[in-house]
Amino acid sequence: SKTTALNMIHRLYEYPESNGLCVRRYSNTLRDSVFSDLKWAIHKLQLDNFFTWTVSPMEITYRPTGQKILFRGLDDGLKITSISVDKGVLCWVWIEEAYQITEDSFDKIDMSIRGKLPPDYFFRIILTFNPWSQHSWLKARFFDEPDKFTLPLTTTYMCNEWIGQQTIEIFEQMKIRNPRRYQIEGLGEWG
Repeated sequence: SKTTALNMIHRLYEYPESNGLCVRRYSNTLRDSVFSDLKWAIHKLQLDNFFTWTVSPMEITYRPTGQKILFRGLDDGLKITSISVDKGVLCWVWIEEAYQITEDSFDKIDMSIRGKLPPDYFFRIILTFNPWSQHSWLKARFFDEPDKFTLPLTTTYMCNEWIGQQTIEIFEQMKIRNPRRYQIEGLGEWG
């Protein structure tokens, strides 16, 4: 999640007509997850003077250009279908804890960010999640048979530069005490 937050902030800077959307299944989980992670990324990149954020409506604005990162819950999936920005294009989407949403909800989001892009721009939807169930639509769609538009990546605590030694030791203990949980949370294997 931290790397995804850094990536979204970097993309806004790199593509001055781009805007982002962060989605979770429940709107009341946005503030303490993706919203917080994006503010962390802004602090980490020492860009505080360039961004403002509000919680009502929940959004982050890149002040030099007016680009925005919007936040929506899928409590009512139809709210996403007509989402737009008043300046530039909505082309980056981050779906956090994607295992909580349905494939139908994903398809609605996917079709809601379509349109004509400026030259050299592209659409990107990043889904972050733990692979809790091998029966998930995420596995079937993005890992078992990925299409040419999909790049499935599995990351683990071993390549996470944002955790400390204490967290690494927790995973090492999990490996011994709860091997099945370690396979999922530690190694990113499907549950």
